[in-house]
Amino acid sequence: METSAAMLDHRAVPSLSAEEKRRIERVARCVARDRDGHLTERLLLRLLSITRNGRRWGFLAADHPLHPYYLQQKVSERCRILRPRPAAADR
Repeated sequence: METSAAMLDHRAVPSLSAEEKRRIERVARCVARDRDGHLTERLLLRLLSITRNGRRWGFLAADHPLHPYYLQQKVSERCRILRPRPAAADR
């Protein structure tokens, strides 16, 4: 899988509606937080192939124009989870 800077550049992503953006971010957050995120992602891809609801879940497929945005959100959420929280200065 190619992970060049151009692929992950959010400016290269087609314009998103607020609903699409929320849906992609919600799924990315769920997959990133799940201990078995790769399995969850595979199950969602299987669901996509069964339902063929590409309009709603197509971003999960690697060849979809919104897939780079999904990957960017998933990586961002994983980094946010792993980032240590600053200790309170007054304690």
